[in-house]
Amino acid sequence: MNVFAKATSEAIERNGLSSTYKSVTQGTYDVNAGSVTNTETSYTVKIYMKNLNVNQFNYPNLIGKDTGMFYLYAGGLAFVPKPQDLIIFNSKTYKVDSVQSHAAQGSIVLYRIIGVV
Repeated sequence: MNVFAKATSEAIERNGLSSTYKSVTQGTYDVNAGSVTNTETSYTVKIYMKNLNVNQFNYPNLIGKDTGMFYLYAGGLAFVPKPQDLIIFNSKTYKVDSVQSHAAQGSIVLYRIIGVV
C-alpha cells in the first residue's frame, strides 16, 4: 500500500460514517413489460461527507438543492462509483451527480463524489 493510500484510508476510517452505497446497473428494455428494470447492489462503506457550497460560479446547476461532497477510499472496493448511483448517508438518500477519481503513485486512492437529494 502506498503512503497516500494509507493516509487516505486512515483519515476516512477516523472521520467517516458507515453508510450504504447502492450501485445501480441500467437494465434493458423489456418489450413485454414496456419498461426498463434497473438492478441495485448495496455495499456498506465508510464515507466522509463535506457540505458543498454552491453558487453561480461553482456548480450552478445545483443551486437550491440539498447537496454534499463525499469522499470514498478506493482501496478494496467491489464497484466503481458512477453517476445515477445512490448513497444513503445519515438517513438521507443522495443521487450521484458526478464522480472524480484521484490517483497517487500509480493507483486510484480516492473518489470525490457529488451527491444531490
